[in-house]
Amino acid sequence: MGAKDVSEKILVAYSDVAADILNVLVCDGQRLFEPEMLQEASVVSQYKMDGKLHHQERDVAKFVVDKATNAIITCCGFENQTKVDRRMPLRVIGYDGASYHNQQNEAEPYEVVTFVLYFGERHWRAPRNLQGCIKRRCDKLPDTVRNDYKINVYEIAYLTQEQIDMFQSDFKYVAEYVVQKRINREYHPSSGVIKHVDAVLKLLSAVSGNSDFELIIPEVKEEGVNTMDAMMARIVTTAEARGEERGRAEGEKYGEARGEARGMLQKALDIATNLKRSTNMSDEAIAEVTSLTLEQVKGISV
Repeated sequence: MGAKDVSEKILVAYSDVAADILNVLVCDGQRLFEPEMLQEASVVSQYKMDGKLHHQERDVAKFVVDKATNAIITCCGFENQTKVDRRMPLRVIGYDGASYHNQQNEAEPYEVVTFVLYFGERHWRAPRNLQGCIKRRCDKLPDTVRNDYKINVYEIAYLTQEQIDMFQSDFKYVAEYVVQKRINREYHPSSGVIKHVDAVLKLLSAVSGNSDFELIIPEVKEEGVNTMDAMMARIVTTAEARGEERGRAEGEKYGEARGEARGMLQKALDIATNLKRSTNMSDEAIAEVTSLTLEQVKGISV
């Protein structure tokens, strides 16, 4: 599992964030889910193919339980996507199918549903259902022998300001970042204290491709910085420092190259001078031997 994949999962794995996402995106702002109702569910499932046992792993999975009885009501899976995946319906079917397979011995099976959180700037134009993936193979079949399976894709970069304002967890700052960057390429953070600083910065690093978000983590944690405007100020300072360091490094490299070139030129001039003093070679021949120009050779006085 890559570090980027792990970074994308951490924030949504917090129950207060997962509940907030369900309330805003799935329930249109109704506070139907509470963090206490969410419990960790296994993200790993196994399947057999080609005689070998393989495993697949969701990003995040949460049981929704009844607070009074602690009985499982449903299982919610969350998949974070920074890029469009045309085979997403097949992936989701694999995840959900494995969860249903594990319930074969349950007296009362519970529902399994997966939510795809897509952070890309372009609209999700890939299939959102099974038929979109296999349509060409099924065009000649009657509807009575065709199955379908729809997935739930939420385009975070296209949320409205009203939706963003509904969020009560740290997910609000990630949502407003991708929305503002899509619309005007700039980001002006809203005020508020961030609870999961490390996770927010890692997710922002993953969705933006800007490693400066992760670079400031040790500094902001040590100093107790926990507001987005203060952290963005650190991002700017870090970027400027990196730019200055890069400029110094490039300047030193350029200076070394110029120094080496001057040294090589001086060596060639010394050789040409000795040849003019001690031989009867023509200026043209000396220029060819030393790789100097004819004008440079003629300019040597002996």
